[in-house]
Amino acid sequence: MNNELLTERLLQVGFTITAQQIEAILEDASKDNVPYSEFLDTILKQEIHLLESNALERRINKAKLPYHKRIEDFDFSFQTSVSEKRIKEIMTCRFINNGDNILLLGPPGVGKTHIAIGLALEALNQGYTAYYTRCDDFITMCKRAEERGTINRLVNKLSKSNVLILDEMGYFPFDELSANLLFQIISKRYEEGSIIITSNKSYLEWGKIFGDDVLATAVLDRLLHHSTTFNMKGESYRLREKQKAGIQPLGVK
Repeated sequence: MNNELLTERLLQVGFTITAQQIEAILEDASKDNVPYSEFLDTILKQEIHLLESNALERRINKAKLPYHKRIEDFDFSFQTSVSEKRIKEIMTCRFINNGDNILLLGPPGVGKTHIAIGLALEALNQGYTAYYTRCDDFITMCKRAEERGTINRLVNKLSKSNVLILDEMGYFPFDELSANLLFQIISKRYEEGSIIITSNKSYLEWGKIFGDDVLATAVLDRLLHHSTTFNMKGESYRLREKQKAGIQPLGVK
């Protein structure tokens, strides 16, 4: 059988990498007298690796992460209010299988979003799906969905992924529509899909975020039933980087 026909058949079954390298693969196998089982195993391994890489890339693209920062890049020596051991335990992603939530609370700049994105990337690497949105973008999505008559589609979309990341809860107040839709999403995901939330507000202040103490209580009741909370403190990473660059913030001498 000639190599052109082999290449054609390999492409038909989706063995792209093997098709591209068939001449070199056959030459090496013949020269080294590779057993048939080892030859087949080598081909299958590289094709499986390609499939997994492509699937990971698709999951990452669908997650809509604003940037990629791994947990390994987080400076636990600077941000000592967060237990590295607890974060490493969460990186096993058992919380996803259990439908548990992760809540990261603290002032701006302490690394809440970095940890949220790092955990999402780890989940994606382990084969889970994720979706990221800032809360102000979520509020905008709700308004557009109402205008277009696609509210059910939006709720279903944000209820499907294994992990939903809601970033910057508390910087922007929810209106009645977005608050109620968020409650629907949290209710649909309850004990089924995990949520990672970052917020600069304590739980006592969430009534102001939603403009409704009763709704805030209902949201927290579902979020906190199976959850881990990290109360992050300390200096701002961004302020530290500015100081390193010799830039003094306004009011600081």
